[in-house]
Amino acid sequence: MLIDFIINFCILFTFAILTYIPFQNKLNVYIPSSKYTPFILGLLSGLTGCLLMLTAINITDIVIMDGRMAVIALSGVLGGPFAPIISGIIIGVFRLFMYGYSTSALIAGSSTIIVGLVIGVCSWKKTMTFQNVPYFFGYSIIQTSIVLGFLGSWKFETSLAIISFIIFSIVSFSIIFITLKQLSSLFEKIKHIEEISVTDYLTGLYNNRKFQEHTQNLIAKNEIFSLLLLDIDYFKKVNDTYGHPVGDEVLKELALRMKDTSKPFGGIVSRNGGEEFSILLPNTTDEKALEVADLVRQSIEKKLFQISTGEKLDITTSGGISTFPQDAVTTHELYKLADEALYLAKTSGRNKVVHINQNILV
Repeated sequence: MLIDFIINFCILFTFAILTYIPFQNKLNVYIPSSKYTPFILGLLSGLTGCLLMLTAINITDIVIMDGRMAVIALSGVLGGPFAPIISGIIIGVFRLFMYGYSTSALIAGSSTIIVGLVIGVCSWKKTMTFQNVPYFFGYSIIQTSIVLGFLGSWKFETSLAIISFIIFSIVSFSIIFITLKQLSSLFEKIKHIEEISVTDYLTGLYNNRKFQEHTQNLIAKNEIFSLLLLDIDYFKKVNDTYGHPVGDEVLKELALRMKDTSKPFGGIVSRNGGEEFSILLPNTTDEKALEVADLVRQSIEKKLFQISTGEKLDITTSGGISTFPQDAVTTHELYKLADEALYLAKTSGRNKVVHINQNILV
C-alpha cells in the first residue's frame, strides 16, 4: 500500500509542477493563447485525475483513495473557474464507469462533479489564490469523506479508510502547496531581478540596455520609426541650486510626462543616462516625429514642476530626431545623428526640437 501511496503522490506532484511553470508563464514558456488556458488546464487536470484513479489505493471493494481532489482544487488556482468545472466533470464521468456502472460509482462520480462545479462557481465570485485554495480543498475533503462514509455504511473499516484518506490528502496537498508557494516566491524574485536589469532605478523607465534591445527589434522589422533624444535644459543649475534630491524629483516627473504624452503614439521611453532621455516612435515618419516631439516638449514646458520645497520650477527640454531607414540603418548611427540634432537644438537657443535630416526646428 505504501508504494501505491508514493506512486499516487508522484503523479500528483508531477502534474502540479508541469502545469504551474508553463501556464503561469513563470519562465516565459510559450503558450498559444491565454484564453485557452482554462480549457487546456481543465483537460489536463481531468486526465491527471483519471490517471490517479487508475493508480488509486483500494481501501475496500467500493472505496478507492487518490489525489483527485487536490488536482481539482489546484486547477482552479492555475486556470480559473472553468478549469475545476471541466476537470470535475471528466474525473466524475470516468469514476462512474471505471469499475462498471453501479450505485456507488454513480454517487462517487456525482460527488466529484459537484465538487468541481462548486469550486468553479465559488471561484467565479472570489478568485482562487494560494491564500484561499486550502479552504476550497478543505471543502472537497469534507464532502468526499461524507460520501465515503455513506458508501461504507459508516463501518469501522470505513472510518479507518476515511482517516487514511484525510491524512493522505492533507499531507500530499500540503507538500505540493508549500512547494508551489516557494516556486512562486522564487519566480517573483527572478522577475524582479529581470525588471531591475532593464529599468532605470530612479524613473522606472527602460535603461540604455533595454533601449538598445528595442531599437534592434525595430530595425529587424525593417519598418520606419523615429528616434527622439531629449535633454533637460540647464539641469546642472537645478542640481547646484536645489540639490540632487530635488533634481531627482524633476527627473521622475519628467519621465511621467514623457510616458503619458508619447503613449498614444506607441512611444518607448528610456533614460539613457543623467538628464538624457530617448523616445522610440514606431511607424513614425520624420514630420510626424516632429509633431509628437513638440507635444512632449510642450507637456514639459507648459506646466511648472512642483518640488518638495514648495517652489515651482520652469523646466524646458531640447530634442533631436533621426529616422530609420532614411537617415541611418544602425542603432549607433541613428543615435549619433539624433545626438547631433540635439546639439543643434541646444546651440540654436534650446527649448526646441530639430530633425537631423531636414534641419527643421520646432
